[in-house]
Amino acid sequence: RARQGISMRAAIHTQFGDPAKVLELGQRPTPQPGKGQVRIAMRRSPIHNHDLWTVRGNYGYKPELPAIGGSEAAGVIDALGEGVQGLQTGQRVVAAGVHESWAEFFLADASGVVPLPDALDDDRGCQLIAMPLSALMLIEFLQVEKGDWIVQNTANGAVGKTVAMLAAARGINVVNLVRRDAGVDELKALGIGNAVSTARE
Repeated sequence: RARQGISMRAAIHTQFGDPAKVLELGQRPTPQPGKGQVRIAMRRSPIHNHDLWTVRGNYGYKPELPAIGGSEAAGVIDALGEGVQGLQTGQRVVAAGVHESWAEFFLADASGVVPLPDALDDDRGCQLIAMPLSALMLIEFLQVEKGDWIVQNTANGAVGKTVAMLAAARGINVVNLVRRDAGVDELKALGIGNAVSTARE
C-alpha cells in the first residue's frame, strides 16, 4: 500500500519534558520507505526507560522536534523500499534501534528487522531485541561462570528479569534487589528467586 499523502496517528511531543505532560496523540504523514528500508504497521511498541529519557531530552540522542517517541516495536511489514530482499509484505517482524515506533507506521532498515515466529505473540515479540541483548551483553561483560554470584538492583525491570533468567540457565547465582515488596512477588511469579525488597532490608 502506498499510503502516499495519508496521515497516521502517533504519540508526538513538540517540546522536551515530562512524558505525561508533553506527549500527545496527533497526526503525522505516513512515512515512505527509502532504499533498504521497510515500513512496518506497528502492533505493539514497549515503553523503555531510554524512550522516556529521550522525550525528556536527557538521553544521548535528541530528536528534532516535533518528534514521535519509541525505539522498538513488533508489527507487520506494510511496504518494501527499493532493493529489499528476504522480507515480504504481510510478514510479522520486530525491529529495535529505530526511531518513532510509537505510531501506526514506522520505518526500519531491512537489515535490522527480525522475523517473528507464530509461537511468539506481539506482547513478547516487541521486547525481543533491546532489553534481552542488554542483559546478555552484561552477563558476558562480567565474565561470570557457573557457581559465581551477581547482585543486581532494579531486578524487576526488563533487563533485570532477563539477567536473572539467563544467569539461572547458566548456573549463576543472582541476588535480585527491588525497591518495593510487590517487586518480590512479581519476580517469584516468574520463578525468579533470591529477591530482596530494599524497602524492608
